[in-house]
Amino acid sequence: MKNVFIDTSRVMAFQEAVNVVADTEKGHPGLMLAWGFAGRGKTKCARQYTIRNENAVLIRVFEDWTPQAMLSSICEELNGMRPGRIDLAKRVIIEELDKSKKILLIDEADRLSIKNIEHLRDIHDETGRPIVLIGEPSIYAQVKARSRIWQRVTRAVEFGPVVIDDVMIFGLKACDLKIEPVAADRIVQKCQGSFRLLYHIMVELERVARANKIEVISLEIVDNLPDRRPAPTPERIKK
Repeated sequence: MKNVFIDTSRVMAFQEAVNVVADTEKGHPGLMLAWGFAGRGKTKCARQYTIRNENAVLIRVFEDWTPQAMLSSICEELNGMRPGRIDLAKRVIIEELDKSKKILLIDEADRLSIKNIEHLRDIHDETGRPIVLIGEPSIYAQVKARSRIWQRVTRAVEFGPVVIDDVMIFGLKACDLKIEPVAADRIVQKCQGSFRLLYHIMVELERVARANKIEVISLEIVDNLPDRRPAPTPERIKK
């Protein structure tokens, strides 16, 4: 399989939204949300954006981060420093963002406490630089429930489930395989909306196609693939 990145409709919506908040003038709201269930391609999309845009910095949230741990990690990404105090770390971040005009992309932001998000709001308010919060659906609910944060959100992008067009483009560009629409529809059902599971299905389809010298994937081929869905929990046997 070729190592290619597919610009799906969600990816293009994400890129356009980040570009919009990046152009927001200082003093105007420039926070952004990108949310969706696990496996929808959020992290890969964010990584690709940072590859294409040298002014973007991607920060991955760790579980149970304290404000000091979060701010120190952001500092380290910006200039290599790890201040030990919250006030110093925040001041360094503000100075660096004012100077470098970087964009902060915060991945797995649903792990953040509301206190940490408030620190990010402070940084945004002081610098006017865009901050993109990326996570599972709970981040959307968490931010929307906090009006002073929600009012600063300029763009919100939802990463929805895999669709037929995604499957057909992925097959053609990554595997040189033409997938019949009805077969693509069945793949959509099999991958349950997950791009991560779609990748594994495509690896198996490519193996089958090469072994049998097939260039077009039919419904029959897809139906003969092993089912990757989790097995149902067996019922307890009654005595």
